[in-house]
Amino acid sequence: MKNIKLNTSRKAGFSLVEMLVVIAIIGIIAAIAIPNIGNLNDSARDAAAKRNAQTVASVLNAAIAAGATADFASIADGTSGAAALVALAQTGTSPTDGAFQGKTFTSGPIDNDEETKVASYLSWDSANKQVKYDAGD
Repeated sequence: MKNIKLNTSRKAGFSLVEMLVVIAIIGIIAAIAIPNIGNLNDSARDAAAKRNAQTVASVLNAAIAAGATADFASIADGTSGAAALVALAQTGTSPTDGAFQGKTFTSGPIDNDEETKVASYLSWDSANKQVKYDAGD
């Protein structure tokens, strides 16, 4: 038998060129992904504001239907407009008579930074005497 000598001096691993190619590919993927992540945050904030505006409109319209006596028209037409409706929904309003007398209709707290955005989706419909939600899509 012939004596065959194997080349065992070669070490396993990645070359510098292979590592640079991998780092370049990761950099390209990150450059594409990072701007999209910023857009996701903005769209999530907008979706939360729309959801809160829907809640405010539902709560106040339910209170109106139950017989709440707050003057919603003057609140909505006042100096702060729809922002006053958002504030009223957070503090709550109660009917003075009927089956829901003494019950408070409230939306719960809304983040201070988000109140302006929520108010931008709300308006007072004087013809139907209700709070109107408009997503503006």
